Amino acid sequence: MRSSRAMTTCLPIEMDDTVWQSAVFFELGGKECEQDRKVLLHTQQPLPIALEADLIEQDTAAVVMLRFEVMTGLATPLAGEVLILPGIGNVQFETLNYLANQSHLPFYFADGAYHVIHSQQVVLRDQEREGYRSILDDAVSHDAMIRLSGRYDAMAALKAVTGNYASHISGEEKLDKQ
Repeated sequence: MRSSRAMTTCLPIEMDDTVWQSAVFFELGGKECEQDRKVLLHTQQPLPIALEADLIEQDTAAVVMLRFEVMTGLATPLAGEVLILPGIGNVQFETLNYLANQSHLPFYFADGAYHVIHSQQVVLRDQEREGYRSILDDAVSHDAMIRLSGRYDAMAALKAVTGNYASHISGEEKLDKQ
């Protein structure tokens, strides 16, 4: 992520001074993102976006993974993943709670200087909102049981999940060198 200068996040924003909702932000700053930036900068219509969410139940806390794939028309879609720990606080919990209730999900795509080069919204159908609600409810239940046992440690859960990413990347680098 650091070397490619690409980052994805999903967090609550306030729209029209009263309405709070979650939004997805893609920062596409590095050379690896150059073609995606060109497509996004020149598109005049919304691009298809696939949404995926999964609950990763660790021994110490629940981690929610949100994955977004933007079909830029290139060989592989522009993909971004966000890890959320709903048990650690208000912002993380509210991000999922808003997703479970809002009718649209805004997306903002920015270049390396954080200038928005494209934005669009995806309609969240009842099925998608119910999916986010189910994941949030399961995460809260999972974390409640862990808290009762005294083993709750969100950072340990996050480290375990991100450790899998690091192992996967290291394996790819080893294959590239062969």
